[in-house]
Amino acid sequence: MLTSKLRPISRRIGDFSTKAKVMFPKPSATTANVRFISTEREEHFKQLGILDDQGLTVFDTLHEMQVNSCKVFKENDLFGTYEEASNSFKFMTYDEYNQKVNQCRSLLKDLGVEAYSKVAVISNNRWEWATVAAAAYSLNASLVPMYEAQLPSDWTYILNDSSSTAVFCATQEIFDKVQREVMPMTPSVKASLCFDAPMGEPHAFASAMASNDFDDSGKLIVAPAEYDLANLIYTSGTTGKPKGVELTHLNFTSNVKGAGRSMVEDPKDFVRETDRSLSFLPWAHSYGQTCELWSYMSMGASMGICRGVPVILEDLQLVKPTNLFSVPTLYKKVYDGVHNLMETAPPLRRKLMKKALLLGEARSLAERGMRKPLGSLERVQLSILDRLVLSKIRDRFGGRMRHGFSGGSACPAEVVSFMDALGIPICEGYGLTETSPIITLNVPESRVAGSVGRPLGGVTVYIVDEEGKPVAPGEEGELCCVGPNVMKGYHNNKEATDEVISVAPDGKSRMFHTGDLARMDEEGWVKITGRIKEQYKLENGKYVVPTPIENAISMSRFISQVVLCGANRPHNICLLVPEWPVIRAELKIDESVLEEELANDERVKQLIDAEISESCKGMKKFEVPKEWAFVAPFTAANNMLTPKMSIRRHKVMEAYEDLISELYGDDPIVTEAADGAHKQAA
Repeated sequence: MLTSKLRPISRRIGDFSTKAKVMFPKPSATTANVRFISTEREEHFKQLGILDDQGLTVFDTLHEMQVNSCKVFKENDLFGTYEEASNSFKFMTYDEYNQKVNQCRSLLKDLGVEAYSKVAVISNNRWEWATVAAAAYSLNASLVPMYEAQLPSDWTYILNDSSSTAVFCATQEIFDKVQREVMPMTPSVKASLCFDAPMGEPHAFASAMASNDFDDSGKLIVAPAEYDLANLIYTSGTTGKPKGVELTHLNFTSNVKGAGRSMVEDPKDFVRETDRSLSFLPWAHSYGQTCELWSYMSMGASMGICRGVPVILEDLQLVKPTNLFSVPTLYKKVYDGVHNLMETAPPLRRKLMKKALLLGEARSLAERGMRKPLGSLERVQLSILDRLVLSKIRDRFGGRMRHGFSGGSACPAEVVSFMDALGIPICEGYGLTETSPIITLNVPESRVAGSVGRPLGGVTVYIVDEEGKPVAPGEEGELCCVGPNVMKGYHNNKEATDEVISVAPDGKSRMFHTGDLARMDEEGWVKITGRIKEQYKLENGKYVVPTPIENAISMSRFISQVVLCGANRPHNICLLVPEWPVIRAELKIDESVLEEELANDERVKQLIDAEISESCKGMKKFEVPKEWAFVAPFTAANNMLTPKMSIRRHKVMEAYEDLISELYGDDPIVTEAADGAHKQAA
C-alpha cells in the first residue's frame, strides 16, 4: 500500500479542481459565447441521447462523435479553405461536411475498404483529410496518416508495415511519386487517388466522389467499438525507424473528454461554438488531431486551414482565430520580433513598450493572486498603453485571441510571461503520440508557469525511480502514466511495446514509460526536467541533460536554434543557428557583408560569447559549452526537424560530425582553425 507521500496524482473524469483563477480581457461581441442551438433543439437532442444533461455531445467513438456533432451543430461553420479570388476563407458547415463523409463512405467501399482495413493519407491538413478519416471510421477501418514532406521510402515502409488498402495523395506531384516509386513495391495497396487532381481526371478524388451515391441512410455503416483501432500513427521520431502507434477510438475520445470536460469548470466556455482556430499543426500528428480537429468538432467550433507556415501571419489576419494550437516556436517568434523592435526603437517608444509589458505582466500576476492588485494610476496607465502598444501586438494574432495552447516542447518561461502580459494566456500541456497525446495540461483557470499542468481526467501519473518505484513528491524520476489514453501497442512490434509498457505500482494496470524525466509536487503539478535518452555523461563522469541548456541559449534574440554536444567528451560544445538580420542590426553591419564573413567577424564572436555566458549564468560550470560554431538552419527539408518541429539531434550530429571533431580539436589538420575561429557551416 502506497503512503500518502508516494500517492500518484490522478483525476477521475468529471472531477474539477482549481489552483488559481485567471481573468481575461472582456471578449468582443464577435467572440461572445453566442448560443447557436435553441433550447427546444437542445432538449430534443437530450431526449434522443445525443446530448447529455450538460448539453455536451455524447460519444464513445470518433465515428459517433462525428455523426452526433454534425446533427447538433449542422448549421455551424466547420472547415475554412482559402480562396484566392476573394482573398478570404470560405467555410463549409457541419452538415455539408457530413454529406461529404456519407459520399466518401460509398467511395471507400467501392475501393475495397472493409472493417479493419487500413486507409492511408499523404497530405497536409484539408477538409478532404478529415472526410476520408471520418468515412474510414464509419466502416470500422483505420486511418494511416503520413506527411507530404516524407520521402517515398518512408511512405513505402509505412504502407507495407500497415498493409494499407488504399492511399490518398494531396498533390499531383505526390501522386506521381507514389505511382512511380511506391506502388510497385506495395502489393497491399489496391487503389490511389489525388485530392488536387481536377474533376474529370480518372485519378481525381473529386471524380471518384461524384461517381458515388450518398450513403445518407447509413446502410453501409459498420460502427466501431471503443476498443477498435482508429489510427495507426507512425512516429517520425528523433531516432531510429518509425514505429506504428496503435490508437483506439477510446484513446482519442478519452483524451477529448478528459481535456475539455474534467479539467475545467465550464466546458462550453473552454471551447465555445463561436471559437475558431487557424489550423497549421499537422493532423497527421496526434497533437493536432486530438486537441484541435476532434476536440473542436465535438464542441461545434470551426477551423480555418492554414495555407502554410510561410503565410501564417497573413492567414492569422484573415481567419482571426480565438484559439491557437501551436508549438512554442510561433509564440517565441512574436516575442523575438517585439523585443528586437524594442531594441531598435527610439528611446521614448522603447520606454512605452517596456512599461506596457511590465504593467500587463503585473495585471496577469494580480489576476492570479500572485501580487497585489494594480493601483489606480497603474490601471489608467495600462488602459492607455494597452490601446497604444499591447493591442497592436495582439493584432498580429488576428486581434481575437482568447488563449493559446502549446505542446511538443517546453515553452520558455519568458515567452509565457510575455504572452500573459499581452492578455493571451498560454496553456502548456505534455504528452506523446503513444498517449493520444495528452497526459497533463494547464487550463486557463488553473495553470502554473513552468509546469506542463496536472494529470488529465482519468489519467494517473507516476514519477518512478530506476527500479520502477514511485518517488516522493518533488523528487526527479521517469514520468509514467496509466489511463485510457495509453496506446494499444506498437504495430507488428511486440518487443518495442514490451520496452515501454510495464505493470504499474498498483500491481494490475498497464503503465506507459515516457522516457522523460520529471518532478511532480503534492498538488499534482508536473515539471519536465529532461529526456532520459538525451542525458549523457561527460568524460569526467558528470551527467548533462541538454534540453534546459539549449532552451536557455535559444532565448537569445541572436540565436534561432541550438544543439548541445558532449557525450564522452571533456566538455560541452554547441551548434548554433544564428539570427543574421538581428545580429546585423545590433552590430550595424551592412547587408553587403556575406554571412561567411560575419561568421568569422570578431564582433560577432564576442556578441555570441556574451550571450551564451549570460544565458548560462545560473548553470553549473561543467554544463556551459566552451566552444560553438554556426551552422545552417535545421529544417524538415534537410531532415533535421520532425513534422512536429522537434530537432532530430542524431541527424544534426551526423551532418556536422567533422565540425564537431574540429571544435574538440580531434583532427590535427584543423587544430589551428579550431583554436578560436568559429566557421560558418553549410
